[in-house]
Amino acid sequence: MTRVPDAVLRARESAELMVSAADVEFAVNQTAVRIGACLADENPLVVCVLQGGLNYTAELVRRVHFPLEICYVHVSRYRDRTKGGELEWIAKPRMPLSDRSVLLVDDIFDEGVTLSELAVWANEQGAHPVRTSVLVEKDVERAVSLTVDFPVLRCPDRYLFGCGMDYRGYWRNLPAIYALPVEMEDSA
Repeated sequence: MTRVPDAVLRARESAELMVSAADVEFAVNQTAVRIGACLADENPLVVCVLQGGLNYTAELVRRVHFPLEICYVHVSRYRDRTKGGELEWIAKPRMPLSDRSVLLVDDIFDEGVTLSELAVWANEQGAHPVRTSVLVEKDVERAVSLTVDFPVLRCPDRYLFGCGMDYRGYWRNLPAIYALPVEMEDSA
């Protein structure tokens, strides 16, 4: 049997709570209302950005009460690391995006590279309009010009996990958001 790495256990034990589960739930509820007011009449296609966006997408679509379709795109820049690299396409949606209102849903908007590239790609596929929603928008300067349409929470520039965000592939299942101790970021 494979053991959970000690660093993964240490990360959770020494993590700082950034947003409680109750506060996450409240903020997602508020965002769902805003999204509903905007997209209810558009027959939107909700595109979950795997893997991180899975938890937030599930929470979001349970809270909106209008017809929509769901698909996913699987891309990765982190590959269980704390620093991002080149965008790797693992799977593209099987549903056509052409002439659809599209909502791209992801876990976090930090550097913005992934979501920005996906928005460009969706536009190239003929989606219109393309909107974005993320669970967490970090307070960082970005090189990309994309502005998230429906951010749920804002957090400082720390390495975060929980609510779909991971540390070394673990802890996506936590209902609250935690920050990795700064001294553990470089060793990840």
